[in-house]
Amino acid sequence: MQNIKNKLTLAKIRDQFPALNRTLKGKKVVYFDGPGGTQMCQPSIHRMMDYIESGMANRDGLFPTSEETEAILSQARAEIAALVNGYESGVFFGNNMPSLAYSISRMIGRDWKAGDEIVVTELDHSANVDPWVQIAEEKGMMIRRIPVDVDSLTLDNSAIDTLIHSKTKAVFLGLASNGVGTINDVKPYIEASKTVGALTVIDAVQAIPHIAVDQKALSADLVLGSGYKVFGPHIGFASMDPDLLSKYKPYKLIPAHNEHPSSMETGTQNHEGISGMIGAVEFIESFGEGESKRQKIVNAYQLFEQKEHQMASFLKDEISKIKGVKMFIPPSHVPSTPIISFVVSGIPSSTISKYLADEHTIFAANGNFYAYQLANKLDVMKYDGWLRVGLSPYNTLEECERFINGLKDCLKMYL
Repeated sequence: MQNIKNKLTLAKIRDQFPALNRTLKGKKVVYFDGPGGTQMCQPSIHRMMDYIESGMANRDGLFPTSEETEAILSQARAEIAALVNGYESGVFFGNNMPSLAYSISRMIGRDWKAGDEIVVTELDHSANVDPWVQIAEEKGMMIRRIPVDVDSLTLDNSAIDTLIHSKTKAVFLGLASNGVGTINDVKPYIEASKTVGALTVIDAVQAIPHIAVDQKALSADLVLGSGYKVFGPHIGFASMDPDLLSKYKPYKLIPAHNEHPSSMETGTQNHEGISGMIGAVEFIESFGEGESKRQKIVNAYQLFEQKEHQMASFLKDEISKIKGVKMFIPPSHVPSTPIISFVVSGIPSSTISKYLADEHTIFAANGNFYAYQLANKLDVMKYDGWLRVGLSPYNTLEECERFINGLKDCLKMYL
């Protein structure tokens, strides 16, 4: 642990996040809202500003700024492919992950028909449920749902064989829960899907900021992510198996690019944001060691994970000692991201969130976080949803201690 701590300290991780210098009422702001969006790292900011200041241009021009835009797009596809061990020729970008999901749903659902089936889960963010369910409903399809085990906060694997069969067209899985942090074991579902020729779509938005996602090792057909959840700008990205992508016909403007993956990018893209994603991946890579970019990324995640889980363990231990608090976190033997979601009997989560911000300059959000099926099943909306603490590599143990003190002060005030 000492070597890890020294490496992260020497790299001055916090110095790469200008937002950490913000103060409110004379106190440094604490950002525990990473699951809703991390702060942007300096390499990402630099990449975006360099593109803007040096001259922006659209594609297909026979002049330097347009050629530079093409080069940025190519480099960004390579960076995302390295980030998720995906497919460079299958990486494409969009406004955000939900927008991409809706666009992709029209494409892959073009040939779906009544009697076909899809599978979604009760644990997912609605961005990996609603786009697929809505088009399936339009087609008159059967929608099957993988239930969540409310005790372990994991997917109930007992019914895989009955959920996935010859009529299944696609299976949609979240790699990590944005509500309670569970890292799902998606391999059995992917393997079952492969045997019946069903498409597998993985929402990796909450996983990518914390673990080294490996699309190829998972054998997932499509992986979706969000730049602003992983130290970058507000854009979405996807990596799709190019062999599979070539079988689909996207909805697009007739004169637009026909070749994949450009054909998936409707209209002019957020080129400065895409440039910023290069910086975000470079930031992660800079903390790792190895022969290749991918090896450095994987090594960096190992360092981040240990730092984050050290803080998460502290918070879980301290919160568990506070009377009236109920945490919704998976058991210790279940892998999870550093999210601690909880409710307090007698106090709305919105009250706690506002008190922490106003009195302790700690930003931690409350709500269902679009995991509305899970929130309803766990009956937390009567508390205004969970109060969610989400840790990032730039957070510190001192900030965690501030949070515990602030939470205790809040309970004294309102209980």
